[in-house]
Amino acid sequence: MIISLDEAKKIDSSIDQDDLDAFEQAVRALTSNNFQVKQIRYQIKSIGEDSITLDAALQGVRKGDSIEVNYSMLNDGVYEVLDVVEGIVTLQAKLFPEEPKRAILTLVRYPADIKRGIKKLIQYDVKMSSKIGVKSETISRMSTTYFDVNASDNTDGYPKALLSFLDKYKKMRWS
Repeated sequence: MIISLDEAKKIDSSIDQDDLDAFEQAVRALTSNNFQVKQIRYQIKSIGEDSITLDAALQGVRKGDSIEVNYSMLNDGVYEVLDVVEGIVTLQAKLFPEEPKRAILTLVRYPADIKRGIKKLIQYDVKMSSKIGVKSETISRMSTTYFDVNASDNTDGYPKALLSFLDKYKKMRWS
């Protein structure tokens, strides 16, 4: 989770968790970067309906952090941590119980400028959603022309300039 739903609702009261998940997925896809903190990585012993049991006591992860599960049969993905007690991590998600052979849990941490950039995108949505499609508007002697966004000037429906905060986090994409 890049920003919390409460933080996002302060900017746009109509936003929901699906929107925030879409922003996170877009950031990860556009940068080819999963923002993993590889120093905080643990082997998973078992996965329950809402928790993960590890082989060792978990250090470096707190309530509200994001973790990523990799190499499981059914539960690969990014999840929000609700609680950490010894080697058990409770998540804000329903999982499929399994006993994975080589699954790992890794801390995910987004830099502050990624968080600020997402907030700016939400502000852009609030300000510009009613103006999409309007290129020029004249009322009496006042004229307004909005930024013309064509295919070469936008990414995922946003002007490329608004997404420039991602440039320094882009990694090479190997197929």
